[in-house]
Amino acid sequence: MIGYLTLRLVAELFRFIPFRVVYLLSDGMAFLLYHVVGYRKKVVYGNLRRAFPEKSDAEIRAIARDFYHNLMDMTLESIKTYTAPLKEIHRRCPTVNPELLNRFLDKGQSVILTGSHYGNWEYSGLTMPPDFHGATITAFKQIKNKYLDRYVNQSRSRTGMELVSMDDLFRTMRRRAGEPAVYLLLADQSPSSRKSAHWVDLLGVDTASLPGADVLSRKFNYPVLYYHIMPVRRGFYEITFSLICENPAEMGEMEITRRYTKVLEADVRAKPEHWLWSHKRWKISREEQPAAQKTAP
Repeated sequence: MIGYLTLRLVAELFRFIPFRVVYLLSDGMAFLLYHVVGYRKKVVYGNLRRAFPEKSDAEIRAIARDFYHNLMDMTLESIKTYTAPLKEIHRRCPTVNPELLNRFLDKGQSVILTGSHYGNWEYSGLTMPPDFHGATITAFKQIKNKYLDRYVNQSRSRTGMELVSMDDLFRTMRRRAGEPAVYLLLADQSPSSRKSAHWVDLLGVDTASLPGADVLSRKFNYPVLYYHIMPVRRGFYEITFSLICENPAEMGEMEITRRYTKVLEADVRAKPEHWLWSHKRWKISREEQPAAQKTAP
């Protein structure tokens, strides 16, 4: 209850704070997060050094500092979404070419839309659904605090996004097979199971990837697309769509995951500071480590 009430209070306060002041707050909080608190600094630097072994220490530090600024920008921007006019959010994060998806939806065909934790993914969840000629459905992981969970999900669904639990996604897709819909999946998280993971080369690192988009697209033969949230200038983004695979049933297992990974990698290499480096990207290896190695300091 405390977490819910705190978020409600902060969101209401942000209703009266203009965006230009939000970014002043973000600058101060980024300084504290990086220089004072050191939030997940070991994880961030470990991820960056693993992904970019060719970069100097100075280059890694520059990316890390920019990442903390973007992390705070995205966090405060997301708080603003609870109370900011939807028209303003769409102005700051418009879709550029939704016709790429709509040509499938207009034929009565559903699609799987993959994305990643890059740019401001909370903006995209609000600005994309009104531009699609069909329902937009995404899987989510429930927050333990039921009041917080309801409040967050109500905000995320303000423009038509339908949220279903991860466990119910397959049943939902099967039940609504005759209805054109966009199934939105953020696929750049670490899987919980080593055995079911799809192993791919991401930024030169052997990486466990979520198999959902690959498995579901081949099961239902839904075209797979990717949405890029590209930063334009501070506080402004553009969403563009690209086609990963039009006929997944013709693809071999893991091929769609590999294609998704290459598209994600291109975005990350272009502007690495906008990816979520504080997440433990490579917390599991292909082979389970011996117990002695697990407990080693």
